Amino acid sequence: MPQQDGDLDEAAPGGLRVTMGAIAGLCAAVATAHMTLVFLHVAPSNPVSQRLQQPIHAWVNPLFEQNWLLFAPNPNAVNTQIFARAGWMTETGEGQTSDWIDISSVDTADTKHNPYPSRTTIAMLRRAWVSYMTSHGEDEVSRGEWALMLAEYLRNIAVQRISEHVGHPFQTVRIKVVTYPIAPPDTGGTAQTVRPEPYTRTLPWWNATSDGS
Repeated sequence: MPQQDGDLDEAAPGGLRVTMGAIAGLCAAVATAHMTLVFLHVAPSNPVSQRLQQPIHAWVNPLFEQNWLLFAPNPNAVNTQIFARAGWMTETGEGQTSDWIDISSVDTADTKHNPYPSRTTIAMLRRAWVSYMTSHGEDEVSRGEWALMLAEYLRNIAVQRISEHVGHPFQTVRIKVVTYPIAPPDTGGTAQTVRPEPYTRTLPWWNATSDGS
């Protein structure tokens, strides 16, 4: 017997309630999992966090990074200037490269004289470099999926920032970082303070296209 319109009207709210309940349950599960993983990330090392170290890092970094620096700031001991350049092949098969482009100058310009700079402006590129540096040795080899992800993250930022300057498609990108140690304050003594020399670290060419792939 065909179902009456009234029966359809009564069935629809029931189905909608089930769908809404499933969505609410899914959101609650994701929120609970997020809070648990973040708590284990910031909590002192324990058997649970040690056993779940890989999924914790995969979830928290780099978008949900948490630390205690708000309460105990750790000022930088160095200043860094990060450059990138692109490489491509011409129609005749000749390799070409762009000039070095200072991709950190954008952050510096947006932060200077800005009383409320965004956290992205202040930390995104710098944190990407620090994370890469701490996960890679001088041989620049990515050992493990976590190190590989950090390398790709740094590469993608560089590609995004130089694409508008290069002006045409490219196939490779390279990053150079110049580190300037911050000299100790002048104490007014007779001995002249020795200014530490900057250190340059040039990474290998990475395959990358101007669309970030």
